[in-house]
Amino acid sequence: MLTSNRDIPIGTISSAVVAAGLFAIAYYCMRGQAIGAFAVAGIPLAALWFSVSVRYPIISLFTYGATACFWGAIARRLERFTNISALLEVTLIYFFACMLFHALTTRDFQWKRAFNPLTVGFFVWFVYCFIELVNPSALTEAWINSRSFYPNMVLLAIFCSVLFTKYNYLKYLINGLAIFVILTFIKMMIQKELGFDEYEIRWLMAGSYRTHLLSSGTRYFSTFSDAGNFGSNMGGFGLMYAILAIYTGSKKFKLFYSFVSVLAIVGMFMSGTRGAMIVPLGGMILFTIIAKNIKMTAIVGACAIVIYLFFAHTYIGEGNQYVRRMRTAFKPSEDASLNVRLENQKLIAEYLKDKPFGEGMGLAGVESRKYGERYITEIPVDSYYVKIWVQTGIVGILLHVGIFVLLILWGCYVIMFRVKTAKIRHILSAMICSLFGLMLSAYGNQFFGQPNTQFLLFTFMACILNGSYIECDFLESRQKKQSVKTLKTISV
Repeated sequence: MLTSNRDIPIGTISSAVVAAGLFAIAYYCMRGQAIGAFAVAGIPLAALWFSVSVRYPIISLFTYGATACFWGAIARRLERFTNISALLEVTLIYFFACMLFHALTTRDFQWKRAFNPLTVGFFVWFVYCFIELVNPSALTEAWINSRSFYPNMVLLAIFCSVLFTKYNYLKYLINGLAIFVILTFIKMMIQKELGFDEYEIRWLMAGSYRTHLLSSGTRYFSTFSDAGNFGSNMGGFGLMYAILAIYTGSKKFKLFYSFVSVLAIVGMFMSGTRGAMIVPLGGMILFTIIAKNIKMTAIVGACAIVIYLFFAHTYIGEGNQYVRRMRTAFKPSEDASLNVRLENQKLIAEYLKDKPFGEGMGLAGVESRKYGERYITEIPVDSYYVKIWVQTGIVGILLHVGIFVLLILWGCYVIMFRVKTAKIRHILSAMICSLFGLMLSAYGNQFFGQPNTQFLLFTFMACILNGSYIECDFLESRQKKQSVKTLKTISV
């Protein structure tokens, strides 16, 4: 075969690309455009990151997860830009793209694992939300801007279900979230000891001061969208890492998880979110059912009762503003905000009695006034489930809650009867108890639709429903390690 002398060596092409990049950096620097220079300089790093993410797609998921978990802080700093949610969607699309490229190049994904109650349930939800477009009172713009409630959910469900089949990925998720809890606690302490930064002050002065700077004390929110989101999530993490600390065999990790659990519980109290108390309590109740250990069931059940009695029937710690505020959660008659919410729900019920399919996607709560003045947008929803109810009607809320109930029941079945290895069962139990508590708390707060909680919902449920696959991977890995150890012993 003849070879043309005009073939250009790879080295020449690489040199030309580098030279072009250096020229572009110099050009932007001379014009005083630092952002452009940094953007060009970052192209090789971005290409490397994409290459590694395609090879190990868990990295792309954690890229999205980090953006989602810190989204409250990111959004406050970028509020002057329009359509900042596009940044979050870029990282989500990045995860989807890496998964697809990995599937095309390696073909090691088993797509049949995407067929489970999580994906089926949210596909049905996607279809229902799509049909909501023909709702007579719906607005196309509001429907499009609510896309995080339907297409994003079903795609996350599919890709997370396919990805989370390895024990190491489960371990990375647990330990990665532990680091996240530590970072958010540090940020909360900075807010308490050094004060809020300029972006947080601007956000508070825009109206959030009414619910965060109270006469009873400051409600801290750390890196989250608000104190309600922060408190509920910290309650979930506190319970999850407490369960992990109880069951882990490693002294090092027992101390680490105990430390993280304490930080999370302290964060929950300092958020001043009364509804967050149901997260650990509700999760503890579920744990007594799925533990399959009479002794542990008795201990956890007794702890839940003691906590209830402490807050509901004593005045111990009343001098502490955070304990005092949390105690009102156990005395509904003294909670003025709860009574206001109940009155608002009566008004909503009266309005929706002739609207079984709701007002339309994106048309719930005062934040929807940007689409026009409506009676329903004058009433605060103050609850994730009420928000879904207003948007999709009684039919939609029954479907949505039904999906959650199905997921919890199916997850409990997998943990109790399908997973035999205690180590895996305990990790999954911690996850589902935390998630169950968050679902209960969502009645009193709107946080459950936030990016950080969606990330937890789909990653946790994917791990739980894939429990038997993760267990198989764990046992195979342990068998390989044992075989290697045996061979080394024989060779010696």
